[in-house]
Amino acid sequence: MDIEGRRAVVTGGAIGTGRAVAIALAAAGAEVVVADIDEVGGRETVDRAGADRCRFVRTDLTDPQQTADLITSTRPRILINNAGGGGHLPPHFPEASAEEWERLLTLNLIGPMRATQHALVTMRSDGGVIVNISSIAGLGLGPHPSPEYSAAKAGVIRFTATLADVAPARVVCLVPDWVATERVTDAELASDPPPIPIAAFTDAVLGLIADDSLAGRVMLLPQVGQPQLLA
Repeated sequence: MDIEGRRAVVTGGAIGTGRAVAIALAAAGAEVVVADIDEVGGRETVDRAGADRCRFVRTDLTDPQQTADLITSTRPRILINNAGGGGHLPPHFPEASAEEWERLLTLNLIGPMRATQHALVTMRSDGGVIVNISSIAGLGLGPHPSPEYSAAKAGVIRFTATLADVAPARVVCLVPDWVATERVTDAELASDPPPIPIAAFTDAVLGLIADDSLAGRVMLLPQVGQPQLLA
């Protein structure tokens, strides 16, 4: 899909990977909608991307109605389900209360599923691309500090792969390792191996959007080596 002239919604676009993707999409000619609960960060993203190409819509992606309103009002041709995180913040399952770990599941799995369901209504007639952002925490069979976070991210991967046949829309997934966002310290940048450069992350997202041969595919973005399709 050509990015230029398309409307793109980026959830979790107020900081980090979401901000970087929003800026990259605007630079590629998209009309970008930044969705986040962080109004200050969201408006800073708009300023950096350019107010002529980007606007902010305050949205809580754990709220079903706000999620529905975001998608139905903007009708994106490109949807980046980037909102998520929280896996590093204690308490974790089983010490966390049911309300705490359910909210993390909602943000990282149910929210993207809701947004995808609404987006497919219009994309199935007009076409479009949905990029789900997972995490390496969702891969493998070993322990993880946050079982609820890793389970949610594993769910995003499997959810994407089941949607290989929703043409003319496409649903794909990016599974990054540690990414060098603005929150990474100098010491962390100097680690071996270093975090993934933010430009490599945005290049991978834009590549998944552009490649019309990819549907229901999952791409791993490792700290070392080249991106690779897992499914």
